[in-house]
Amino acid sequence: MADDSPTGPTTTVNGVTVEWDDSKMESVYANIATATANREEFFLLFGTHQNWRGIKPEGNRIEVNLSQRMVMNPYAAKRLAAILAQSIKAYEDQFGQIDA
Repeated sequence: MADDSPTGPTTTVNGVTVEWDDSKMESVYANIATATANREEFFLLFGTHQNWRGIKPEGNRIEVNLSQRMVMNPYAAKRLAAILAQSIKAYEDQFGQIDA
């Protein structure tokens, strides 16, 4: 008999149990992100650049290597914005303000 239990944590939101299945999740590092949108979707673009070393780039140009694009509907994007704001506040409460 197959095990139907979730592989990740569960949470309850508004009386609904959410089972987070992380069995197919991939982790990718990004030190830069941007977003664009049209009427139906938001596009989150993630990548890396080498300017994190604090060295002024040659010719005032930074090369960004985009690696991932996440496409979300406006409702999911707004929920993501809310949880990011909440997570950043909790982080800053514990570790101090992030200077962006």
